[in-house]
Amino acid sequence: MKIVFLSVWFSENMGYIENCLPKAMASLGHEVHVISSTAQVYYNDPFYKSVYEPYLGTNITQPLTKNVDGFILHRLSFRSLKGKIFLKGLRKELKHIKPDIVQVFDAFSFITMQAAFAKSNVKYKFCTANHTVLSVFPLANKAIKTNVFKRIAFYFTRTIPGTLIAKYTDICYPATIDASFIAEKYYGVPKNKIKVAPLGVDTQFFCPAANSDEEKAAHELRNSFNFTNEDIVCIYTGRFTKGKNPLCLAEAIEKLNIQGHRYKALFMGNGEQLDTIKQKKGCVVHEFVQYHQLIPYYRMADIGVWPRQESTSMLDAAACGLPIVISNKVLAVERVEGNGLTYTENDLDSMVDALLKLKDKETRKKLGDFGIEKIQTKYSWLKIAAERIENYSKIINK
Repeated sequence: MKIVFLSVWFSENMGYIENCLPKAMASLGHEVHVISSTAQVYYNDPFYKSVYEPYLGTNITQPLTKNVDGFILHRLSFRSLKGKIFLKGLRKELKHIKPDIVQVFDAFSFITMQAAFAKSNVKYKFCTANHTVLSVFPLANKAIKTNVFKRIAFYFTRTIPGTLIAKYTDICYPATIDASFIAEKYYGVPKNKIKVAPLGVDTQFFCPAANSDEEKAAHELRNSFNFTNEDIVCIYTGRFTKGKNPLCLAEAIEKLNIQGHRYKALFMGNGEQLDTIKQKKGCVVHEFVQYHQLIPYYRMADIGVWPRQESTSMLDAAACGLPIVISNKVLAVERVEGNGLTYTENDLDSMVDALLKLKDKETRKKLGDFGIEKIQTKYSWLKIAAERIENYSKIINK
């Protein structure tokens, strides 16, 4: 099968779906192409130069075609309108490749619209997706939800175009139940064209230490932060923004330390809350590291915590054996069922209580072991890729 994935941006060595799903499908023997812009992920983020550039390079790269992890990456020049990307020469590239399937990652974007309209000329099956969940969806924000003008603007700029795109769509793959709701209600995707498909984990990399050398490396890394065996180390990875609010974890760690509990926290990333987190007792900040470099950090920790908004890092940490603590507003509860706890979002005392419930080492191990098994059986990218290929085959043979 010849498959094309379209992504508004792309960076190598990251753990996003545009990196992992094509790699998994290529490993199953299919010809896989990823067409993207010359923009790196978060290319227009105010923190790009300080946070990402040291690892990813300049925010805009050059057009190219190259092999990456078993698939072929095509970078095309682009235009943007208020940060929204439109690929130059996309139709020509699709005509050259002649794919059986084109998969995009949005129910509506400029490149989704480009691919939908190119379908009639190039003759491929067309699949969309939606990875936006209610916690970050604009119309779920009370200030926007009650603003009639913004709702009308969304309807004309998103819902109407989304409904038109849906006419060309064979299947839409939202990542969660709430993403499915958004695809149907706000982007006009018919319910009979929606199939929920969770994001996954590269379980070839993210797993518990498999031998004494890996255990030793994790132990030495833990010692490098001056964490002792008696400390209960929490880890957060990602951006330090109000939307993610890792500061809630930092405040909980400080409160636990004041109460005499031996909790510590390692925060990996950067953002607007950085300086405040640094000042909290028991908290250590480490710079952003690339995707696969996170593995020993998860292995040396005891609990993974993401105070707000969904993150695939939750699944990566669980795959390494960490119990996780996430917001009670996350609707994808399957990510934490049996392998972690929820807390009342942004409630400091609730976060403290959740962490104290994980004070017992055996409790953490029981939850962590369950998480390892769950990720390997349900969330492996290889398993997800095999299921998606089966779905694609049915679409092609209709």
